[in-house]
Amino acid sequence: MWPSLKRLALGFFLLSLTSGILLMADWNRRKPAGDDAPTAAAVKTPGGVTKQWQLHLVEYTNVSDVEEAEHGVLAGFKDSGLVEGRDYAVTIRNAQGDMGTVGSLIDASLSEGADMLITLSTPTLQAAVQRVQKIPVVFTFVSDGVLAGAGRTVTDHLPHVTGVYLGAAYQEMLALIRQFFPNIRNLGTLFVPAEINSVFNKDQLTEEAKKVGIDVIAVAANTSADVPDAALALSSRQIDAWCQVPGNLTASAFPSIASAAHRAKQPIFAFQSSQAHGGALVAYARDYFDGGHEAALMAVRIMRGENPATIPFQLVKKTTLVVNLEAARRLNIVLAPALIQQAGQVIGQ
Repeated sequence: MWPSLKRLALGFFLLSLTSGILLMADWNRRKPAGDDAPTAAAVKTPGGVTKQWQLHLVEYTNVSDVEEAEHGVLAGFKDSGLVEGRDYAVTIRNAQGDMGTVGSLIDASLSEGADMLITLSTPTLQAAVQRVQKIPVVFTFVSDGVLAGAGRTVTDHLPHVTGVYLGAAYQEMLALIRQFFPNIRNLGTLFVPAEINSVFNKDQLTEEAKKVGIDVIAVAANTSADVPDAALALSSRQIDAWCQVPGNLTASAFPSIASAAHRAKQPIFAFQSSQAHGGALVAYARDYFDGGHEAALMAVRIMRGENPATIPFQLVKKTTLVVNLEAARRLNIVLAPALIQQAGQVIGQ
């Protein structure tokens, strides 16, 4: 009897051992019921995003051109099919032209849990490049993203940064000057040595002007307090007209520039549409609204899952020609009808 019981116990032990081995071998393939169901984070809204994105816009100055770009950004999100409050929430901060404040604004956005930064201007992009690594950054209202340190080329850039740049329309403006103001041989401009975008724009204007036989005389202004004296100094130089290159400080201080030019009876050509309203004779401006709109559409691509590293920087080529007839009358300048007809906007008609 005992041998039979021993054989029975041994058989039971071997059967249990085999079952245990098979169970353990299959353990990694077993999942609790319902694991194939999507998680809440993977469910997309009708807008194609998986969460409500916290979008923080960081601006440097409060001028109408920045407002135009901001309006373009907000319109771009709406036009993309996303719904504010469901797909995204927007926080807007502006440094009011104080460089020391820019870093604090970006730090505040990060501490508040921003999912994406949208920067408007070169200084805010530069600060974001230095301070942000873990969330996407999309820029607009920038002369050159590479110059601002966001990449080596428009395709080889920081993996979390992309955006839209708006190089000034130098060739278009200089062609216009040569056609309608053929006697102009010397142009003057102010620039800000501390702003890399201002120096870049000054150099670009000088280079392009030389190609069409026009010289550029540039005078530096380091602070807003320097602008009136720098403008007065430039107006006393041998220039035929002003051609004010884009820059943050010079945009904020443009009334002082316009005042000096008007006292000297010298016309101003500009590259920001707001400066035509501020007294420039002609402005050949990139479309800042369009630039903001395109940046928003880039941001939406990222929100829907695209990798910003694969999105090249994009140049906005659309321009707006603004002619100021009030400035022309004040300077006793008769503008050619063909120039007025080309304008997308005419002030004082």
